[in-house]
Amino acid sequence: MVGFMPEPANALGMSSNKKLIETYQASLGNLDWAAVASCLTDDVERVEWADGFPSSGVPVRGKAAVIKDMEAPRRFQIQATRMTEENNVVVAECVVRVPLEKGGYFVGRALSVYELENGKIKRMTSFVAEDKKAT
Repeated sequence: MVGFMPEPANALGMSSNKKLIETYQASLGNLDWAAVASCLTDDVERVEWADGFPSSGVPVRGKAAVIKDMEAPRRFQIQATRMTEENNVVVAECVVRVPLEKGGYFVGRALSVYELENGKIKRMTSFVAEDKKAT
């Protein structure tokens, strides 16, 4: 399966902030940029830390710049295996599966911290590493 399909049981009793993160992740994996944009504040900031990427740790600011920075050539899976929330901060532990051009998948683990403001993502920081046992 390509893309993200939340499990129906996840929606029961889930806060609006966690639902927003689930919607954001599903939209991101399905490359639905309009839906991704609807989850972000205009002045959103994103920082991603990942080995081997030149832009690792460099903040990207503004909705258009953040979306451009996240553009991907093909759909992928991102699924939160656990989400924890306090006030307007959601922390998500995720599994990421990205199809590779020559076949197979990159499988990674991500920890993302989302700061929300007025029901939208204001700031996000992600730490991504390859799951060498899963590849």
